[in-house]
Amino acid sequence: MRGHIRKRGTTWSIVVDIGRDENGKRKQKWFSGYKTKKEAEKALAGIIDKIEKNQYFDVENISLKDYLFYWLENYASKNVAESTYKRYKEFSSKIIDFLGNIDLNKLKPIHLQTFYSKLSEEEHLSNSTILKIHRMLHLALKHAVGWQMMYNNPSDAVTPPRAKKIDIKVWDSDTSNNFLEFIKNEKIYLPVLLALHTGMREGEISALKWENVDLEKGYIYVVANMQYLNGKLTLKEPKTKKSIRNIALMDSTIKALEKYKKEQLQNKLLLGNKYKDDNFVCTHENGEPLNPQYISKRFLIYEKAYKKIQEENNETPIEIIRFHDLRHTHATLLLKAGVNPKIVSERLGHASVSITLDIYSHVLPNIQKEAIGKLNDVF
Repeated sequence: MRGHIRKRGTTWSIVVDIGRDENGKRKQKWFSGYKTKKEAEKALAGIIDKIEKNQYFDVENISLKDYLFYWLENYASKNVAESTYKRYKEFSSKIIDFLGNIDLNKLKPIHLQTFYSKLSEEEHLSNSTILKIHRMLHLALKHAVGWQMMYNNPSDAVTPPRAKKIDIKVWDSDTSNNFLEFIKNEKIYLPVLLALHTGMREGEISALKWENVDLEKGYIYVVANMQYLNGKLTLKEPKTKKSIRNIALMDSTIKALEKYKKEQLQNKLLLGNKYKDDNFVCTHENGEPLNPQYISKRFLIYEKAYKKIQEENNETPIEIIRFHDLRHTHATLLLKAGVNPKIVSERLGHASVSITLDIYSHVLPNIQKEAIGKLNDVF
């Protein structure tokens, strides 16, 4: 890389070779307005140093590809959770494949609208995934506007696809209890019970430690979330402030926790130094915490096994659901029992009660019908 300075009138200017264009021709960049030769020389040295370290880019002609690399490195890596940053990198790779060579300032809404159509029709991505890509790109371009790298955000004029509402599947109380009985001697019994009895997420269950369980007062304090990142389990803060919460426990839940704590103590005595005592509640025999992915996968395996036994016995088989649907089951059973949606929202750790009402709107008509029945009795 080469550069030089020259005097233009009463001020000094810098001319720097910043690489070559797509045709192989040398590209030069002028920087003007330096009052002294020494000031210009210092600025030239700094620019050349950035170029050699691949830290320089031409704001006027920067491509979307180079901008996204810059945004990921200088914003996303420092301001979002590790799992979110990993997802942003995956989304950026998809964007770059389609739009990366377009100059940032030449990016138009029609480019994005066409891109989203291709993701749907050619890549067969779900509306939910495309919407997530749109939201990330909108945020990145919003920063570009704020950093005065472009005049407006083209994603403001784009209509992304609407995410399809997830069809929530839940069990009734009999199915829930029968399944718990089926897995009562299995490793995932306690995680399943906690999900059904408290509405906790699998990551919160994996992260739960005994120091955050008060068996005397009957409370669980949710303060962390477990994630599997880069081949290892990592404790993270919950994604929202509302996710940090206290959950009151039923007597049956307390008894199950007390029983498991005794069994865990026996394992400690048996294994001695081989026991990894990090104080987690839901663990393998050696004390290592259960991976959230392990919980979800094992749950599905036992579900299918239970369903097969029911079919062989000519019984009505259970509906196969996700582990996360146990959380929905907890909420649905509470709402059907007449528990105030505000309380349900607090147990689940939703940011607001409106989220709870939106997710479980399918339950509300039945509750309203029951309320009218009671009102009939009153009058």
